[in-house]
Amino acid sequence: INQTWTPLYSLVNIFDVFLPQLLQYPNPDDPLNGEAAALMMKSKDEYLSKIREYVRQHATPAPTSAGDAEDDPMSDMSELSAADGNDDMDLDME
Repeated sequence: INQTWTPLYSLVNIFDVFLPQLLQYPNPDDPLNGEAAALMMKSKDEYLSKIREYVRQHATPAPTSAGDAEDDPMSDMSELSAADGNDDMDLDME
């Protein structure tokens, strides 16, 4: 994609075709991450294990529990508004 730009490379094409292909079939000969490329070429099993580890750490949603809402200061904003009977839309401007 970095060699010649054409209208074929619209954002839709990049997100729907180019990026999924790049993620499915990475090119270790022209890497963005040299360490990952070297590991891929040296040991495919270690490379795949590292990918699984990174996905677990960075791309897996954290489990939520009822206690999580208590730690979020924004979670009780709607409760405060409902409890005091004030609604921002009902303000009397004189």
